[in-house]
Amino acid sequence: MVADFRRATDRPDVASIDDDNAVQAVSDWLVAQGLLTADFDPMFSGFCEHLVAAGIPLWRAQISMPTLHPTIDSIAFIWRPETGIKSAAYEYTNAGSEVFLRSPFYHLLNTGVPSSRYSLDHGVELKFPILEEFRAAGATDYYLRRIEFSFDDAGLKRWGILASWTTDRAGGFTDRDIATLDRLSPRLALSLKSTLTYQFAGHLLETYVGHDAARRILDGDIRLGSTDVIRAVLVFADLRGFTRLADSAPRDELIATLNSFFDCMVGPITDRGGQVLKFIGDGLLAVFDLADRPNESVCEDALAAAVAAIKAARKLNASRVEAGATELRLNLALHLGDVHYGNIGSGGRQDFTVIGPAVNEAHRIETLCRPLECDLLISETFARAATDCSDHLVSLGYHPLRGIREPQELFTVDLI
Repeated sequence: MVADFRRATDRPDVASIDDDNAVQAVSDWLVAQGLLTADFDPMFSGFCEHLVAAGIPLWRAQISMPTLHPTIDSIAFIWRPETGIKSAAYEYTNAGSEVFLRSPFYHLLNTGVPSSRYSLDHGVELKFPILEEFRAAGATDYYLRRIEFSFDDAGLKRWGILASWTTDRAGGFTDRDIATLDRLSPRLALSLKSTLTYQFAGHLLETYVGHDAARRILDGDIRLGSTDVIRAVLVFADLRGFTRLADSAPRDELIATLNSFFDCMVGPITDRGGQVLKFIGDGLLAVFDLADRPNESVCEDALAAAVAAIKAARKLNASRVEAGATELRLNLALHLGDVHYGNIGSGGRQDFTVIGPAVNEAHRIETLCRPLECDLLISETFARAATDCSDHLVSLGYHPLRGIREPQELFTVDLI
């Protein structure tokens, strides 16, 4: 049978053909979804609906899997015929929760067996609270299976899925139902692995280079020297006093401190449409692209992000001082100019970033925060474009910038 290359919302007619052909039709459909790298939600929902159409009376189905994410350990997708797909993300701190430790998933992972099955008939003793809930809701049988896979030649079994299948049919699943689930679950895992490979790559790239750069890289914009000239607001940030702290603080404390201040900076920037391109020691470089939006609106968002970051850092410092820790001042510079945006580096190691005189100017403006005793400095090019927030800009006069022929007028704001 030739695979049917249709999206997850399309349904092959499997109800009118014999059992083996029905199962094969679902298998071919799964392969097609994997080749298309379909989104997992409709893939899993369609798979469950196909199983029901093939005669397997699913009351509930769940897929759980680990992720490649800095804070999320795993994600679960739960299907019910009346509600469709619902998903839930679990952070690393949930891994030792009482609910997880008393679940059949945890038991399966620790016993090392590939599958477990539990009758939910009344009178049968159940040792997992979740199964008692299922039985009270009318379920009669619960089947759990682990399917492992790897993403490298070493074949490490870190990856895989846990799939659970529940029915409310009197008498539970038949032997034919279990055999069909065993036959099709690895095909579901294979199609899911294909989807995950692309999604994990996207998530990792976003984590390390930002959303727009990740999109460009996945779209094939990877040729060395391939850059675009964009007009952007540049944000250059630095922590004053961090170098001195690094000489005395324990390593774990130092890293935790740095991450807590980066939390103050990154959230306000990304929440308002900016993109953090790189962390530079205890500082960062971010951009707000001026394309497709009025300059004054982008400048207003960038300024709001800078003010929010400084206020968050000051709040963090207040708690640090109260606890007897060292105070670190966040210094920020806002500048506006044309930059080269794209692939910079060598053939074997590239960076997707921005370069150009405007980047250097933003850095040099930031270095004046200390002598001017000002946490936020704004260039005159930014000030000219930021017409929607000009009432809050305060001129600090003209100041020389290293490498720039004429002194530049610098500004700050009355909002901090």
